[in-house]
Amino acid sequence: MSFEALEKIGDYMAEKEGYVGLHGMQAIHRYLVDRYGWQPEHVRKLSADDLQLLLAGYEQKSTTDWN
Repeated sequence: MSFEALEKIGDYMAEKEGYVGLHGMQAIHRYLVDRYGWQPEHVRKLSADDLQLLLAGYEQKSTTDWN
């Protein structure tokens, strides 16, 4: 999954979760902190492959083609 695809997922996520002022990777990081209770510094260290695995459900829920 490309960085651009992750950014688009983050934008979608920010809208769905109501994250005002957050978009792209910021929204993804916030979602993972909220959902799993992880510390932000740990979430920021996740690889693109890790993020793809964790966000697979979100990718499928959206009607947008992320690729």
